[in-house]
Amino acid sequence: MFKRKRKTSKEFISTDQEVKEVWKFSFKSLLGGNVLSKDLVTRQIPFLFFMTTAILLYIFNQYRSENVMGKIMVMEKKVREMRSESVSTGFDLQELSKQSEVIRMITEQGLPLMEAKTPPYKIVMDE
Repeated sequence: MFKRKRKTSKEFISTDQEVKEVWKFSFKSLLGGNVLSKDLVTRQIPFLFFMTTAILLYIFNQYRSENVMGKIMVMEKKVREMRSESVSTGFDLQELSKQSEVIRMITEQGLPLMEAKTPPYKIVMDE
């Protein structure tokens, strides 16, 4: 009537039965921690460590790249501000160095300087 299953020792388990044992999964075995002691899980531990390390490196790299991008944006803003300041300062200095502006500033400050009436010339020495 009922066929009785033969008890076999762990040494001589067929591969089909071993696969069935490995894939037995229940909520109770998950909570009890029996799942972690299975051969399939223990063989995958190095791969799990590798994946965990890869994920942590990915998160670190993402955080670092966002930090660097923020610094780059701040620096670009500073460069634009400094460039505009440089251009405006250069324009002001160019305006101040015009001959008419120099003469006006000399007269305002009351300096005893006069404008040259003759153009400059080269002094040539014979050897």
